[in-house]
Amino acid sequence: MMRELLFAILIALLTLIWVCGTSHAQIVPNRGPIMILPPVEYDHQYEGDLTIKIVDTLNELYALCAQENSFMLACSYASYHDGLRSCIIIMVRDEVMRQRGWTSGLLFRHEQGHCNGWPGTHVGQRALPENSGFWVTPAERMKIPLDRLEKAAKAKDSAAGPTQ
Repeated sequence: MMRELLFAILIALLTLIWVCGTSHAQIVPNRGPIMILPPVEYDHQYEGDLTIKIVDTLNELYALCAQENSFMLACSYASYHDGLRSCIIIMVRDEVMRQRGWTSGLLFRHEQGHCNGWPGTHVGQRALPENSGFWVTPAERMKIPLDRLEKAAKAKDSAAGPTQ
């Protein structure tokens, strides 16, 4: 009885850590094969007019994608007429994806497959290879140098003009 109780507590703690995450933890899905890649025929660079829209919240994503799915972190819409191709990918910001155990690069690759004609039914979806390079520890993750962030903030403030 005591062993089952300890096991249940351990599972609850691990779940809490996975859901909440910490700034020191590496959030990597540990759920067996990660089925996310499009079939090979759709898994290539999109060669058309591509727009990428990044939103801050899941609610914004749900509104722009015209659907609400608790697993959805991005969507895409493509059009093809008169030989012209256009696609828009709408994604939540990287921090939101990472809290859910995904990365922008991986979700972009998935959505790019849809831009290339892969249907939303995800027919032929492939597993991500083990030990793929889509996740690194927070310490290994590229960061914008602080001086550039400060310069960008000043540029944004000056572009906004004086406040009234």
